[in-house]
Amino acid sequence: MARLVAGMGTSHVPGVGAAMDNGKTDEPYWAELFEGFAPLRAWHAENVPDVTIVVFNDHATSMALNHYSTFMMGVAESFQPADEGWGPRK
Repeated sequence: MARLVAGMGTSHVPGVGAAMDNGKTDEPYWAELFEGFAPLRAWHAENVPDVTIVVFNDHATSMALNHYSTFMMGVAESFQPADEGWGPRK
């Protein structure tokens, strides 16, 4: 039987990924947010799960608004981050 080892959450905006990709995480505007992720990163480095379930707001990047399901599940080895208006993620 599986064992749930953690639940993590964070507020977000599409610009967070762009800040990471463009080396802006230490700039004053972003620094406090990214410093807050440090405990999560440290925990994860010591507790790597076999499976990760990610709950993600699509922000209308993968599904058209005429087919925007309340809930759906993707199953794959990996998924590329969506382009949320800042260009494809690196």
